[in-house]
Amino acid sequence: MFNPVRRLTAASLLTIFMPVSCWLVVAWLDRLPLWIPYISDLALIEPATRMFQIGMVVIALLYLSLLPHVHNLVPYRAATGLYIASAIGMIVVGSYDWISYPWVHYIAAIFAFGGFSAWTAIATFRVRPSGWRIGLIIVTGGLCIALVTLSVSYAAMPVSADAMAWTERPWSMTIAASIEWLLLLSLALVGLSFRKDLSEIQASIIE
Repeated sequence: MFNPVRRLTAASLLTIFMPVSCWLVVAWLDRLPLWIPYISDLALIEPATRMFQIGMVVIALLYLSLLPHVHNLVPYRAATGLYIASAIGMIVVGSYDWISYPWVHYIAAIFAFGGFSAWTAIATFRVRPSGWRIGLIIVTGGLCIALVTLSVSYAAMPVSADAMAWTERPWSMTIAASIEWLLLLSLALVGLSFRKDLSEIQASIIE
């Protein structure tokens, strides 16, 4: 099986390339109702629905496969719990769309985004903190706060696919969708930044 560094690389790259691939597919089929959808909107449009579900499970399993190495990197139960909660949140986000199961989806998204962000912050200061990784984490935290702030500003959330015209979304939802894509990119880059740390842990285990 791939070594931990390659698994982390695959998980981090898939984190951004999987939803981009879903976007490209629905855009190519002319089924994209707006150019900047929420990432979770893609799970509502065939054939991206199945791609999104499978992709989220694969990403989560790749991250979970790193659990022993992650625990060696940050040997704190609370941090490991955040990491596991984040991976489980990814699976739930992919399995329960935000229209049919809004609260399940939102809570899972908080665990997925927030849990991983918190773990990376803990891990960064547990190992040798680099300036650019700290910068990425600050950016990620700011994007998380902005996304939550805009999300709670919605006057009313739709309860069915026909409850809101896609092209008539309020400005706050359009900006929040843009922030969500930037947040995903930031988290993927943060994940990639731990490749060297995992490589050193693997080398120490072999020795």
